[in-house]
Amino acid sequence: MIDRKHLYDRLFLGVAVLAAVFVLTEIVMKSFGKSICVYEGCKMTAQYARFGELSIFLIGFGAFFSLAFLAIANRFLRRPLIERFITLILVVALACEGFFMGYLAFQVRTICLFCVIIFGFMVFLSIIRVLAGERDVLAGFAALVAVFALQYLVLPAGGQISLPSGERFVLFYSKDCKHCTEVMKELDEKKIAVKHLEVTAYSAYLKSMGIDSVPTLLVNDAYQKHYLTGKDAILQYLISCTKQDKTANKKTVKRADPEAGLFSQPNIMSWPIPSADEGICKQDEVCK
Repeated sequence: MIDRKHLYDRLFLGVAVLAAVFVLTEIVMKSFGKSICVYEGCKMTAQYARFGELSIFLIGFGAFFSLAFLAIANRFLRRPLIERFITLILVVALACEGFFMGYLAFQVRTICLFCVIIFGFMVFLSIIRVLAGERDVLAGFAALVAVFALQYLVLPAGGQISLPSGERFVLFYSKDCKHCTEVMKELDEKKIAVKHLEVTAYSAYLKSMGIDSVPTLLVNDAYQKHYLTGKDAILQYLISCTKQDKTANKKTVKRADPEAGLFSQPNIMSWPIPSADEGICKQDEVCK
């Protein structure tokens, strides 16, 4: 009968290999212009990587591959040094996961599905090691909590920004931007409800998100956020959303559902989003 230690070792190896294959799959998909993650948070996280998103993927793959390799070596050699290397990688990885999760929760404030799955893999591997008797891995969980808490305590660039949480669409504009005026005029004519915010108080925040021009529309969904910049892109998107809403309303009323007034709005991420080359206004004003 296999003892508990060997069982945990096999489970650890299996999960490490699965995680490495998962990251490698994302790398291959990225080479074809696709991705496992469909959330805007993945794109936001990737765009701030100093050496590109591939560097982040390679680091993740290297971590899981190293854990799998060391787990195989440990099955045959049983050296304390190998055990310490595995523990060291997990502790460092958990601290890094605390940073990524804090960044998503308090800076980007949206979901990165890929990051969450990697976080789950790393936490699961660490729990397996703790159950196997490697109590030093608990230091990694302490580091995770500490780094996550620091992300909450340290404000993002531009200080504490209060965005309207109850508004689905928020338009950042400048008083001197003619394209902003045109957007607001057309939205008013079409009676599309959008919250307007003058960009002066939010320029540092927008720049920290990689945005330096107006008009910019924040789509403030419950589970994810994304930004559109440029008059044509914003109008095309909002008009499309309005048509979707009206169509959904008509279909709901036609069914004479007694709870027609309680239906939920469709997921805005299912609507077509203009590509970066379709509707971006080439004369946008820089945030001031």
